[in-house]
Amino acid sequence: YHAQGFEIIGISFENSGLVTEADLPRLRSRNPDAKVDTPEDAARKIEAARVKLLKFTAERKMPWPQHFDGKYWQNEFGTFFGIRAIPAMFLIDREGRLVSSNVRGARLEAEVRRLLGL
Repeated sequence: YHAQGFEIIGISFENSGLVTEADLPRLRSRNPDAKVDTPEDAARKIEAARVKLLKFTAERKMPWPQHFDGKYWQNEFGTFFGIRAIPAMFLIDREGRLVSSNVRGARLEAEVRRLLGL
């Protein structure tokens, strides 16, 4: 339905394995020497996760854009939309209003067609 105006945007929660100050108490219970990533280490980890995501989407022929910021569960869109589990799905109309957050299968196609006026 792309030609009719339907767009898909993926939001990736790929775990880049970043270690922040907030992670230290949990990590130090298993590894007392755990350290916060340097900016260079963080950039390297995020880039490796981005490459993994791009490979995954190419292999599965997923041509739509993917939002990836390397923040795992603190992903900016995931936080904004309150995503607590994946997969999650939202239908947003042309005016930016949330229409549905839990349609799947045949119901999804019917809802997309309804919103596109088909």
